[in-house]
Amino acid sequence: MHSVSVKGAVCIAAPASGSGKTLVTCALIRALRERGLTVQPFKAGPDYIDPLFHDKTSPEGGLHKCENLDTFLADHDTVRSIYEECSEGADISVIEGVMGLYDGVGGTQEKGSTYDLAACLGAPIVLVTGAGGASRSILAVIRGFLDYDREGLIKGVILNRCSEGSFSRLAPLIEQELGIRALGYLPVMKDIHIESRYLGLTLPDEIVDIKLQIGKLAERMNESVDIDGILEIGRGT
Repeated sequence: MHSVSVKGAVCIAAPASGSGKTLVTCALIRALRERGLTVQPFKAGPDYIDPLFHDKTSPEGGLHKCENLDTFLADHDTVRSIYEECSEGADISVIEGVMGLYDGVGGTQEKGSTYDLAACLGAPIVLVTGAGGASRSILAVIRGFLDYDREGLIKGVILNRCSEGSFSRLAPLIEQELGIRALGYLPVMKDIHIESRYLGLTLPDEIVDIKLQIGKLAERMNESVDIDGILEIGRGT
């Protein structure tokens, strides 16, 4: 693992696509910006759609557009150089992963994966895990990801599509049995309509009131997710 000279950073990852990484990332960036922090967004890999969503997280448009970081197309030194240059002047960098945390080249290698990028940058990971249709079994999923985490980068978890009651029961188990922080949850929000299609998310300009919807997600995140805890993880405190 290599660390770089950036004020703070956090990587938002998940067990698989469809877990809610993009929405959680957008809500987090918006919530941080509403606190007056300068945020530099990044996207793992060459994807161009998710960065368009990141760029909708500032009501005023703002600076610090999302940049791509790809450990398959570029060597680690080049990736770190791009990361440091783009993060200059930012209070914190937020990196959205791609696919499942360990999914890399050909689906069989770690190279090019979110984990490869996080290890390259020395960035702590917050795992977004879907909680729909499961309870204690979620701990087994998280434990499996921790077992693969040779660098000890996974520091916390956010449960997506989770009720307040389920989170209150699971959070103590996650922290006591797995030794990572249960940072909060996001419930199903019926008034948020961001559809997926076969190549990923719908383009943001095709969605009515996209900035308003991201704002609602950020408002909800402020209520049910420990954003201060995420900042502490990102800053290594």
